[in-house]
Amino acid sequence: MGEALWDLYAPEGIPLERAKLLRRVPGGGAVNTAMALARLGVPSGVCAALGDDALGRGLRDEVAAAGVDVGRLALGAARTGLMLVAIARGEARFAGYRQGELEARELAAALPARWQTRVVHFTGIAPVRGAIGAIARAAAGARREGCAVSIDVNARPRMWPRGGRAAAPAGAGAGTGDGVRGCFRLFAQADLVKCSTGDLEVLGTTARALRERLRPEATLVVTDGARATLVLGPEGERAVAPRPVRPLDPTGAGDAFCAGMLASLAWEARARWADPALMLRAVARGHDVARAWVRRKRG
Repeated sequence: MGEALWDLYAPEGIPLERAKLLRRVPGGGAVNTAMALARLGVPSGVCAALGDDALGRGLRDEVAAAGVDVGRLALGAARTGLMLVAIARGEARFAGYRQGELEARELAAALPARWQTRVVHFTGIAPVRGAIGAIARAAAGARREGCAVSIDVNARPRMWPRGGRAAAPAGAGAGTGDGVRGCFRLFAQADLVKCSTGDLEVLGTTARALRERLRPEATLVVTDGARATLVLGPEGERAVAPRPVRPLDPTGAGDAFCAGMLASLAWEARARWADPALMLRAVARGHDVARAWVRRKRG
């Protein structure tokens, strides 16, 4: 559950300012993760809000053609999001055209009454007042159904409303605000939270402080690019180093990492997610899937 949009790629090596042709590729955290899971043989679906326009309908159809269930893709008033991408020497530059607050509210309005699945994965959720509270309640409802709850913080601070980082919640840094309080309420429902070191900076907290705010049995996974991934679980901390890779396109690497983890965890009972050995194997598979993802050209 989360964002669905089009990634519009400039030809490799051409900056966005000079690109005359753009190639569209399905993107957004929820879409990337669901499509990667489908390629790994794990049944997946997307709950997201798209514009009721040609771009939205086209994106829905292309995601469905990839084997992803699109029954919970809602078409609404927000324009379908676009993310312009330029790749040069294995690094990506982005320029987004999105309606963050409206997207978040329409996503909250599209929440199902029942999930009817084994795992609900939330990604790229913006801390919009009202919407983030509804999403946190939906995560709590998923837990009551017996679903495992996974969250990829995937912070998009430029998408967040002004004033959303005005006052700090307890246990977070001085830079976070009222809207972000809802993010911490969402995190408190999770069995697994994945974030990057950059996400921690946006949230104004540290890995250990965030882990203390999670459920006792939950695991926090913190990625740091090519450096070792930190796994903070109920039985302590471990570092897992990924194999070196020379990326061709890093776009969506974190989404692919989540897909790899979830492919390892999806068939396990929720109570088993607290097993440190199981989680370390899931992180290792996440590294492998992300490594393969960044070695191919999407655009």
